[in-house]
Amino acid sequence: MSSAATHPRIRPIEVFPAEQEGQSVLVIHDPSGLATGSIVVSSSAVVFIFSLFDGDHSLEGIQRLFREQFSCDLPTEQIESMVAQLEEAHFLESEEFASYLQGLIDEYHASPLRVSAEMESDETQSDGLASVIRGMLGPVPTMPASVSDPRLAGLVVPHLDYPRGGPCYAKGYGRLAALDRPARFVILGTNHFGRATSVVATGKDFQTALGITGTDRDFIDALSQRCNYNLCEDEFDHLREHSVESQVMILQHLFGPANFQIVPVLCHDPCGPQGTAPYDGNGVDLRVFAETLGTLIREDDTPTVVIAGADLSHVGRRFGDDRDIDDDFLCHVEINDREALDAVVGGKRDEFVEVLKRRQNSTRVCSAGCIYALMTALPDTRPELLNYHQAADRSSDTCVTCSAVAFWE
Repeated sequence: MSSAATHPRIRPIEVFPAEQEGQSVLVIHDPSGLATGSIVVSSSAVVFIFSLFDGDHSLEGIQRLFREQFSCDLPTEQIESMVAQLEEAHFLESEEFASYLQGLIDEYHASPLRVSAEMESDETQSDGLASVIRGMLGPVPTMPASVSDPRLAGLVVPHLDYPRGGPCYAKGYGRLAALDRPARFVILGTNHFGRATSVVATGKDFQTALGITGTDRDFIDALSQRCNYNLCEDEFDHLREHSVESQVMILQHLFGPANFQIVPVLCHDPCGPQGTAPYDGNGVDLRVFAETLGTLIREDDTPTVVIAGADLSHVGRRFGDDRDIDDDFLCHVEINDREALDAVVGGKRDEFVEVLKRRQNSTRVCSAGCIYALMTALPDTRPELLNYHQAADRSSDTCVTCSAVAFWE
């Protein structure tokens, strides 16, 4: 019998409340998107059982702890059925999941395209997606800036979904759309759920409902050579990552999918004890990567803009805060966010990271890596804060914050 069957280990999951047919339920979700669908349960007892699926507890041990907690027995056939269902849905770490994952990796490597995860959804067909983006951005200037205007070298914009991040997407991309179209965009994203611990690029062209945009593989190869590391080693991490894709679709809408190239890169968090180095020693240091990126951009005469798809704080019950999203709490979050943004606007990349580290990133800023990398790659630019926004949902006591920052030469 496999260890998954005797000592099950559940993969990282999210649990959040929902309502189904008038009843309160809990939804078990795989944030990486690798598991098949979601699991809906109506009892907190099931979540308790799942919490014990950590690879250390045996089935017998779980039954004993369940009996102590709820004063009733958990039948063997019931817990074995739960394990089997989780295994079938790819929620467990196991040999079967490893084989399934390797199949997905092989399929990704064999394809020339990184295909949007939403391609099969009716709401992301070309006309519908273009309408959503057009409505979000509002009237966009079409006349290019005069030659005397400063050149836009970089942007920080959200990677939040368009309805919640709209105010900051509109401010950031409104500035970009008013300028001559760059030939290349380096898009720095957050590696939310991937397995790599370092910088990850992909050489795949991006296909969305709006078309196919090519990736500048020569530039990525040059980056890899200068960093002495294959940045595409773990490129499968891009398959379900949305922080780059959200930017690609807006750029496709603004400029046409075939009229520019992209350099898609995911960045790791520099706020841990290892700083900008990967915590397990595998990969390239984020500072080294970003400095190399800046050097290559300056050596190349291809007009390039660096975009960081970056959200800020994640607060509320879904993210682990046991309190309501009230005005006082949101004010506290904004004060923390603006302290970090003051460092960004001041061009102080190290202070930006230190601000988050000093308070142990208590509001869960998820995109310190890509913001730090952009600032490091563009050290001689003038940052300008365009907007700050809190997307608060008081019904679920959840809030995600974001900003728009332009970096001018």
